[in-house]
Amino acid sequence: MAMVEESSHSDAYRIGMLGAVLSAIGILTSGPLAVLVVALVQPQPLWDGPDLFVDSFHRIQTLPFYFGFLLAMGSIMMLVSVYLLSKKRATALTALIFMSIGAAFVIFNYVTQTTVIPAVVKTYTAELGSVLTTLSMSNPSSLPWALEMWGYGLIGLGTWLAAGFFGTSRLEKIAKALFILNGIASVFGAVIASIDLAGVFSIAGLIGYGVWNVLYLALAITFYRVLQNRRHE
Repeated sequence: MAMVEESSHSDAYRIGMLGAVLSAIGILTSGPLAVLVVALVQPQPLWDGPDLFVDSFHRIQTLPFYFGFLLAMGSIMMLVSVYLLSKKRATALTALIFMSIGAAFVIFNYVTQTTVIPAVVKTYTAELGSVLTTLSMSNPSSLPWALEMWGYGLIGLGTWLAAGFFGTSRLEKIAKALFILNGIASVFGAVIASIDLAGVFSIAGLIGYGVWNVLYLALAITFYRVLQNRRHE
């Protein structure tokens, strides 16, 4: 029985550490790196209707969303490990549920951007203008931005609830603070978006996006170190 439990814990550590790595890679590649590549190759101008969007569209513009899949899936894996290793199973399960719902929103959004939008552009006619207006993330008032902000809001709520998993060592206190801060920042962002969705493209919105990227990268790295330390102990 002890060997089975040890094997189960070992699997949980591996899942969580892999999830942290995927999350960190997803943050770095879907954010600064991919945005830079798009800006250099074929930037999309500010939204001024579907016709301009189609004229300026290039497949490279979908690159950030492909890497975003890594972030969403890695985030789920981190909280799966928290659930498997936690002594507070009810709270950890609740955190995993919120995380999974939020990640589902985000993944649905990225499927739309990587698959539906290019297909619509390829067969574009004036009648499809409303589809692009509704579904393209180039439009700051589109449905995907609502899904994105609320999706990450729920992901943040998941990390907030999971913060009780961490102990009292210095590193685990830092991890706990990062999980809580991410929850506060993400839920706040979702609420602000519900008041002014187009604000995601404002200066404040872009600064908030940059700060959140740094915060979540730190969260993933710290979580990896926590599991690494616990596994060695």
